[in-house]
Amino acid sequence: MKTTFHDFLICGLAIGGIIAISVTAVAYLVRPWSTTLLADYHVIVDFFAGLLLYGILSAALLRAMLAARRIEPGEYAMDSPVFAYWKVLTIVYRLGQGALLPFTPVFARPWIVQLFGARIGANVAMGGTIDYPWLVSIGAGAVLGNNSLVAGNVIANGKVVLGQVRIGAGATIGVNAVVLPGTEVGEHALLLGGSIVPAGTKIPADETWRGNPARKWQ
Repeated sequence: MKTTFHDFLICGLAIGGIIAISVTAVAYLVRPWSTTLLADYHVIVDFFAGLLLYGILSAALLRAMLAARRIEPGEYAMDSPVFAYWKVLTIVYRLGQGALLPFTPVFARPWIVQLFGARIGANVAMGGTIDYPWLVSIGAGAVLGNNSLVAGNVIANGKVVLGQVRIGAGATIGVNAVVLPGTEVGEHALLLGGSIVPAGTKIPADETWRGNPARKWQ
């Protein structure tokens, strides 16, 4: 992936700003009471409070950036301004999500991806990963099996491909399955474990698909 000094500068400013606000908030809002309650052990609480604030602020910045300038689905070359902007979004998202990992047990995964812009229905079981959540919507009662991946983007042939991913209510994405950008999985459809759904595929409601590339099974 081509990276320029300009990319480093913009990403550094974004990350530095979030860190500065998080550290300042911990120093003035958390440390006074954590020191009183825990004495020398206050650093533990301060550290985790800093991680939590960093993650929340990253999500807020990401959503503000997307509100100001949303990238439309499509293919973008690595030397395009859109690709450079995509890299800044990626860094903000990745580091923010990483900071929230200590606060992300399995049952909390839907809340975290919603924080970063995903649209998630009620009672979604999420054993897998949603990448670029602001491009993903999942209907109520859907299941993402362990180690599955639902990705709103992929890099191929020197370009980044971005696309909305829609998974219908009650659909099941099997263990280790991969769903790529621009895909629609219909309500109550079943994607069997280990399958890979190519970009732009539409799986109708109630059908079972499997394989690489995934095809209708029955």
